[in-house]
Amino acid sequence: MSNPLPRRTALRTAAAAVVGVASAGGLAACTGSDAEGDAGRGSGSAAPGDDGRLRRHEVVPGTPEQAGTLDPTAAGGAAAATLAASRALVASASIVVVTSDLESDLASGTAAAVRLGIPLLVQGPGVASELDRLGVRTVVRFSADAAVPTTFGDLEVVDGAGELSDLPGLPLTPQRDRATVLVLAGAKVPAGVTATLTAVGASRLPVKYTDPRTADDVRAALSEAPSTAVLAVGAGFGPAGRFAQRVRTARHAPELPGGGLLPFPGRRMVALYGHPATAALGMLGEQSAVESVERVKAVAARYQDLTRTTVVPAFELIATVASGSAQRDGTYSRMTSVSTLLPWVQAAERAGVYVVLDLQPGRADFLTQAKQYEPLLRRPWVGLALDPEWRLGPKEKPLRQIGHVGVDEVNRVGSWLAELVREHDLPPKVLTLHQFSLSMVRDRDRLDTSLDEVQWLVHADGQGGQGAKQGTWAALKRHLPEGVWLGWKNFEDEDTPMLTPEQTMAQVHPTPYFVSYQ
Repeated sequence: MSNPLPRRTALRTAAAAVVGVASAGGLAACTGSDAEGDAGRGSGSAAPGDDGRLRRHEVVPGTPEQAGTLDPTAAGGAAAATLAASRALVASASIVVVTSDLESDLASGTAAAVRLGIPLLVQGPGVASELDRLGVRTVVRFSADAAVPTTFGDLEVVDGAGELSDLPGLPLTPQRDRATVLVLAGAKVPAGVTATLTAVGASRLPVKYTDPRTADDVRAALSEAPSTAVLAVGAGFGPAGRFAQRVRTARHAPELPGGGLLPFPGRRMVALYGHPATAALGMLGEQSAVESVERVKAVAARYQDLTRTTVVPAFELIATVASGSAQRDGTYSRMTSVSTLLPWVQAAERAGVYVVLDLQPGRADFLTQAKQYEPLLRRPWVGLALDPEWRLGPKEKPLRQIGHVGVDEVNRVGSWLAELVREHDLPPKVLTLHQFSLSMVRDRDRLDTSLDEVQWLVHADGQGGQGAKQGTWAALKRHLPEGVWLGWKNFEDEDTPMLTPEQTMAQVHPTPYFVSYQ
């Protein structure tokens, strides 16, 4: 409805609400009851006076769960930009400036909003719903353009053009560090957004990368401000939901061995492969867990001498073993208990060694087996490997044919593991596909590489002469889905000859990010 009070009276009513907060030393940061008795009202509400108008001005910054992205180059201009900033950074506000996108209106509205310490929105799609979400009671309108309506439903509308500079009690000084804005190098904060940043006391942090998980200084800044909402300004930050999850990971996930949160490309891993109970299945069974730690560290050190990239030692522990005889469940796969694997995982954790659990499911499916090891996979330094050679059909038996898996089953494992990472605030996990034949993973081109919480790695584990192994390598890396990393296996007894660390780094192209020894 239109404003029933004379224009000057309405302006002073809005100003009086602002003055009440100024005397308290800054913007109100939380809700509560006052002398007028507003208990039970929402955070964007304020106690009305006899004339029904606000006595208190309030802007509440967003919560840590709020995070958004703002691409200054995207369609929608100032309207979309101010809307994105408000959604990301403001939980509620009782008074908001609304302007047209005309340069003069935007400049006048911004100047007034900064002095008042209130958010600003440019008229466009979504403004009405945003005013409702914020709990707005009063709109200060700046517009010479008919695009900005003179009424906003039941809200009080005051015409701010030309007279706000006369209002008493201004300017306000908002509290600082109550929101965080990441500004990508070369990006500019759009016109109009400055007012909202001022209203919530936002601190700006220049960044070089669009993924907040990848830079130590950004992760440190976000961790030091764990209660703030976050807005990213610049092209390439991606969807708001994905960015919000990345912010949460940057704040809460523990670092991986060697530092950082993303397994690759910031490190290479060198692993010993095998089962704790037997030397017949690989090098890990040839000595104790503690002795295995020392052995893999020595191998990793040889690789570290050959690269500037951090080299991290790793275990690849066989968790389920393909069996020549049927088990009680008919799967032809023996499951190693969590209690048997746990001491090895703990020894690895104490020594800064990453762990990958390898599954050889027989007639079972990968997801069913993976879920049995959830207690270990909830640990931040434990990844997963799927070995399709041992994924059998309902009438197949191990060693009689090469197994295979469809990509849909693989993607289901990826989705489940990604959800586990999100639920427990873990760093992204390595999810390995062992492969030495293209037929082992059917429709690999449909691998879901959009999962932000896992990093897929195709591991070439063929054995034999180096010519044949290079042929397998060439076939596996051809048509590799974008975003998939590559790994290589050296077989101590079966390769003729086995490559040295120097040869592995020099002769395998591209240089693998995961090298294992069996």
